[in-house]
Amino acid sequence: MKRKAIVRAAGISAAALIATIPATASALPKGPPSPLTNPAAITELAADAYTWGVAPEFVYRFLKYNALRTAPVNMLGGKGTQAAAWNNLATNAGDASVLYLNSMLDLSGRKYPSSQNGGTKELVLTVPPSANNYYVVNVLDSFINSTGSMGTRTTPSNKRQTYLVVGPTSQYANKRTARIGGKVFRVMTQDTNLGWILIRIRADSLVPSSNPASVNAVDETVVKRFALNTLAQYQRNRYRPIYPKTTSYPPSNQQIQRSQKWANAPAQATAFMAQLGQSLAQSPMPSRNTGIGNTPLKLLPAWVVPQANAKKLYQNPSFGQERQLRLLKPLGLTAKGWKLPRNWGTDQLNALQAGYEKGDAGITDLSTAVGVSAATNYWSFLNTNIGTYPNNLLGYAFRAVIVQEGGSANVPPDAVYAQINQTAGTTATQMVGDSTYSMTFTPPPAPGAPLPANGTMPPMVNDSSGNPKGFWSVHLYQTDPTESKAPYLTQASVLNLAYSQANQTVVSVDASAETITVNMPTWGGAPIASTPIFFGTGASAYGFKPNTPYYVATTPTTSGSGSTATYTFKVSATWQQQLSPGNVPIQGPDGTPANMVDIQAGSGTLQWGPIQPVSQLGSQQLTSGQLQKNADGSVTLWIGPTLPAGAPATNWLPSPSQAYYQQVYGKAGMPTNIRPLLRMYYPTPGSDTEPSILKPPSGSMQSTWVPPLVTKVG
Repeated sequence: MKRKAIVRAAGISAAALIATIPATASALPKGPPSPLTNPAAITELAADAYTWGVAPEFVYRFLKYNALRTAPVNMLGGKGTQAAAWNNLATNAGDASVLYLNSMLDLSGRKYPSSQNGGTKELVLTVPPSANNYYVVNVLDSFINSTGSMGTRTTPSNKRQTYLVVGPTSQYANKRTARIGGKVFRVMTQDTNLGWILIRIRADSLVPSSNPASVNAVDETVVKRFALNTLAQYQRNRYRPIYPKTTSYPPSNQQIQRSQKWANAPAQATAFMAQLGQSLAQSPMPSRNTGIGNTPLKLLPAWVVPQANAKKLYQNPSFGQERQLRLLKPLGLTAKGWKLPRNWGTDQLNALQAGYEKGDAGITDLSTAVGVSAATNYWSFLNTNIGTYPNNLLGYAFRAVIVQEGGSANVPPDAVYAQINQTAGTTATQMVGDSTYSMTFTPPPAPGAPLPANGTMPPMVNDSSGNPKGFWSVHLYQTDPTESKAPYLTQASVLNLAYSQANQTVVSVDASAETITVNMPTWGGAPIASTPIFFGTGASAYGFKPNTPYYVATTPTTSGSGSTATYTFKVSATWQQQLSPGNVPIQGPDGTPANMVDIQAGSGTLQWGPIQPVSQLGSQQLTSGQLQKNADGSVTLWIGPTLPAGAPATNWLPSPSQAYYQQVYGKAGMPTNIRPLLRMYYPTPGSDTEPSILKPPSGSMQSTWVPPLVTKVG
């Protein structure tokens, strides 16, 4: 049978790119000679290798990166008092509607000296009650297939729950529950050694800390009640969880430097193939009988996610890829790793590089085209074959898209992500931060109204008060084809002060040292260099403009501790993030201050406050009563570089513009392409008669609800 290219099977048309300088052949490990030496054929097969292999390569590389930047392997990491923002290390395509806990997994039993949870095949995951505190625990394997989902939708509870998360070679891998020491554990078997736990906990980043839904409150009542221990630790603690003293592990300068090699996908195909080979060697694909393979679906526990398109029996989501790996053997790739065929020369290496770049370009093209049409109002989304991916050509292409778009995805009943790049599906209508756009969500349709419902409020599973049990939100990102960590939350989100308050009194001002001293803020945790702040009462007397963004310019000097701690720092008018090769500001804490403020020796009270960046708006702001409705009950969201005339500031998502970048970076011509992303967590189940973004059971249409039209204003 003639082999079809993966990207071609997905309907992608992308011209092959010409490789530049290939890696030196003499420096690469040599393997057996390959029967494939024709450059054109190598290019086609290498494009397939990228599409198939980008997921396992990403998980292997992301584990390396996170172990240095977020938390040691098999340990929970995340800063509970810090919502995803432009200047922190939130996970890829960070979501400011939630707080994250993240753990990269290695359940092979391999030792990790830097991790107290390394060298194990069994971890005990303890989770808090979920019936009224929305969260979802997404467990993923090394192919970014969701293997498990725990939380409000699948396992609602009014008391804490315990899961035994085990690797494929654990003695408990073939069990659904296990009795150990008199205690019964729910077993969650990983089908690969390497994997990932990503926990999303709903929190409103735009309400005061006194609100029970606020970031600070949810951190105390929910986030701190998760624990991840080895089974041995749990047993030594008399079968009780050991809650972490911290989930924040600030990296050292050395760790930050070491992490850089893992931050982005390699530029060279040979480096990509080597990392892909390492991933396969350390985390082999499962067999048919790994874990609870062949279990009837009717006996499948609620927390276990079946393979895509399963009909009667459960199979591990990543089982069934052996044939595709065999097709890639002529490139030197096997289950044991990758070695360069010893009979390849410069022409073959150039062809390998060209294929790698072709595969990357093809997936980039696909990511902006999936399902886009006038019928979807030019939004792109997947509500089937995502979260777990069919082990076929189309499934490999879709999971590659998800890696490029942010790393991983939940299964559709947990969450659907819809994005829009072009308001009318053409390059001429590409969305840019220099322009202003609006989208309006109209009231829910009456029962029996024609389907699909177009642009109504997102249909969600609601509680008894009519509020979503999960949430929906629209985020604004900046895209960057040169960075695999993109898209980014933009620094322009600090321009909207509608959700922030300058109501805290500055302790002291030292004009000679040009510093201010403040107490612990009531929102967002201790200030760090790059924290956005603003001033209210008394601002002009000290040389500040009131209601204008400023930045903590230096690492604060801390005095005291706890509630009596004070923080002393200088202030800058701008903050310059690091720029990508494509001249896009890179999300994260790195960067430098610019335009230091000459603080004046004023007198009287000076009030300040941290800025709560507005990078997302949605159901939580409706629940809190902050998002303003129109007279007919509809809600309009505005995207633009400045607040549109007549628009309420509470409904504005600021966008990065050429003028803004000129002011901050002093550079003209920086790219400003933007991407709104609509997230719907716990959407209404697919229905033939009611609106839903999930596919209806009849399959008569893609979905029975369509996101609203995005309109360019002016």
